[in-house]
Amino acid sequence: MTQSDKDVFNTLAGNQSEKADQLHGVFRELGVNFASGVPCGVLRHIIRNFNDDAAVLHVIANRESEAVGLAAGAYFGGKIPVVYMQNSGLFSASNDIASLLVPYKMQVFFVVSYRGCEGEDAVQHLTTGRATERLLESFGLPFTVFGDQNLGILARSMFETMRKTELPTLLLLKRGWHQ
Repeated sequence: MTQSDKDVFNTLAGNQSEKADQLHGVFRELGVNFASGVPCGVLRHIIRNFNDDAAVLHVIANRESEAVGLAAGAYFGGKIPVVYMQNSGLFSASNDIASLLVPYKMQVFFVVSYRGCEGEDAVQHLTTGRATERLLESFGLPFTVFGDQNLGILARSMFETMRKTELPTLLLLKRGWHQ
């Protein structure tokens, strides 16, 4: 990775992403009007879309637990929230998800960068990467790892699942998902 690539990866700069734009369009179609999370370069296009959309109240959080709390408040206030974070943040926010969102049946959609998954070379993410899916399975939460599916169809289906199960639902995005 060149320095230029690293600069683009670590900022909200860079080319537009058709997939991120498509996902944002589905979010708006489904009524999403609140977003919070901890920034991650893998999610930069999604974050930029939330940031640029005046119809979405976007609150950048300092910690993952804070984003979950903000989304819970927004949900109780009648908003349709999305929370974004790295999968390592799921471990930080796991108690908040399990003791707040799950028992109170809060329909919060998560977009999670799946760091440390198979093929990842960032050693600091490997431990949480290996455990991410097991964590979600142990909580009984619906999740999908995005691959080559149609993103619009997938997101609509996941929102339908979230509404039926009344559980937080998670979309895991691997590095390079938007290309």
